[in-house]
Amino acid sequence: MSERTCGVPECERRHCAKGLCAMHYQRLKKTGSLDLAPPRGCSVDGCERKHQGHGYCGTHLRRLRTTGSLLISPRVRKRCIFDGCGRPAVSSSLCTGHAQQVKRGATLKPLRPTQKSTIRDDQSRKRCSACTEWKPESDFYPTPRQSDGLTSWCKRCDRSERLKRNYGITADQYDALLAAQGGGCAICGGSSKTGPSLHVDHDHSCCSSYKKSCGRCVRGLLCEDCNRVLGMFGDQVSRFRAAIAYLGERL
Repeated sequence: MSERTCGVPECERRHCAKGLCAMHYQRLKKTGSLDLAPPRGCSVDGCERKHQGHGYCGTHLRRLRTTGSLLISPRVRKRCIFDGCGRPAVSSSLCTGHAQQVKRGATLKPLRPTQKSTIRDDQSRKRCSACTEWKPESDFYPTPRQSDGLTSWCKRCDRSERLKRNYGITADQYDALLAAQGGGCAICGGSSKTGPSLHVDHDHSCCSSYKKSCGRCVRGLLCEDCNRVLGMFGDQVSRFRAAIAYLGERL
């Protein structure tokens, strides 16, 4: 005796009930018809996603369950609390720039305006992001990190930042001190042999590091030789007097 199959033409599945296989029997039971219904889509206008439940696709169904509405609610982001900033807050109610100022221990101040590094004025000059002045491209150091191959800070601002970080003085204060010394070393009047700049000399009894100063103990600008002699003698006046006496006896 051959096994009974589904009564639907071309369906060779095994008979289940009422002359139909299990699949067609369930379809007839649910829809009242044996015809295959076309794929159902989301009922939201303009949405072409596949239906998942309650007339909606998965995205709109989750949105309806979460917010109670099918509308996309605008994303509300907190803004930086610094007066006039308006940038999105990322940490402690501050934007990224002001959060970094707090991390460095600096006083909160307005951030410098940002612009693309490739922007130039009508004289082909680039604007320094530190002093915001338009300067020739030769006033910037080369770097592979920027799209235009030049640093965002000009050479003077970069130098001023290094002086401020190491010795607590700015480039303007350095230039004023150099002018007060007559443009040369405070001891011999000469210039530096290792570069265009003189060394910043400070009182090591205040700041013991040879390469760091608070700025208040800066004594002057020295050439390489004079600065090295002071370091070798350890700023001991007695040793200098002994050296003078020694040379005086032999000259």
